[in-house]
Amino acid sequence: MALAPGLVAGVVLGVVLVAVGLPLVGVVALVVVAAGVSMWIWRTAPGLVVRSIGARPSDETDHPRLHNLVDGLCATMGLPRPAVYVVESAVPNALAVGHDPESAMLVVTSGLEQSLSLVELEGVLAHELVHIKRHDTVVAAVAVLTTVPWSLIRGDAAGAERVHRLMGPGREFSADQRAAVVVRYPPGIGSALETMVDREGSAPPSAWPPGNGRAAPLTRWLWIDPMVGESAVGPAEGNLDDTRVRAAAQALL
Repeated sequence: MALAPGLVAGVVLGVVLVAVGLPLVGVVALVVVAAGVSMWIWRTAPGLVVRSIGARPSDETDHPRLHNLVDGLCATMGLPRPAVYVVESAVPNALAVGHDPESAMLVVTSGLEQSLSLVELEGVLAHELVHIKRHDTVVAAVAVLTTVPWSLIRGDAAGAERVHRLMGPGREFSADQRAAVVVRYPPGIGSALETMVDREGSAPPSAWPPGNGRAAPLTRWLWIDPMVGESAVGPAEGNLDDTRVRAAAQALL
């Protein structure tokens, strides 16, 4: 995903240089531009996504329960501690991005800690740490950043769905299943999803996802609850990442 935009930019510049009689320079420019653009996308995508949604580094003194749970879960799962960020939003939600577990960033909304019980919060955090451990986060931010040009033409809704396809449908459902195995109280993840479903209609679609960055609207399917603002719509047939489908599946366990 990171290589494709670089190749496009490199080919365009290379063709122009060849057309003006500089074939060797054109080939060199193609390689340099393709490599440079691709590396820039790969290195900067996670940070750009986090900034676009308005996330700020979390202080342990302000969120001691949150940090304590993250530390305990990381020890259980054999993960290095991710950098923790908070977005000011009453909507309970969370996501994770990063190239690898060592550079991962865990983002939660302020409403997550305020709305969930201890076992529910543990379930949500375990879900996001599962994404980090399975390296799901590798493609998440890159998918968002490379879809920005597409969304300018097709719109944010189409762009968000493209990000969903690039990341792979079913990733949220499978992360729920794994998180339920990791936590001390498995029903907590299902209870958290139920709480989120009950609150989905409280935020208008225009208020979610948070942030003013151009990439922010494309992050919808990175969040553990992607259905915020869409509670009036029934569960999408065959969509395992729909929060309501996942909550129902957890209730059967």
